[in-house]
Amino acid sequence: DYLRRRLPLVPKGSAYCWAHVDDVARAHVLAMERARAGEQYFVCGPVHTVRDALRVAQEITGVPAPRFSAPPAMLKATAALMRVVETAVPVPANYRSEYLRVGAGVTYLGSNAKARRELGWEPRPLREGLAETLHYEMQQPGVKSA
Repeated sequence: DYLRRRLPLVPKGSAYCWAHVDDVARAHVLAMERARAGEQYFVCGPVHTVRDALRVAQEITGVPAPRFSAPPAMLKATAALMRVVETAVPVPANYRSEYLRVGAGVTYLGSNAKARRELGWEPRPLREGLAETLHYEMQQPGVKSA
């Protein structure tokens, strides 16, 4: 939705541990090669808010990041309203109640210290992984470059 300029706003405060799929796959291989049986690892990249990740995406692509943020309470209230609206009329996916509810101030954070220490795993920085992903996505049909 970001590259197609269909992302009107971002949830305020939502943050994730962003990891490139190739790094996650590499962690799985390293775990099979080096981990002791029964050990568990968080395979996660560096923590960034959605707002920060989209600022980096804007620097990479030239596509403007959404200017507006919505606090979690506003998104949850809108989700409740949209639950009623979507029973009467078709609603685009990124305006549906479940989409709004799930994105309302969510954080998925973990520490990769154990994977780094025991497996020798190093995730790439957000900018590097995001650049590769966005350049690929911009080559797909229906996605315009800046």
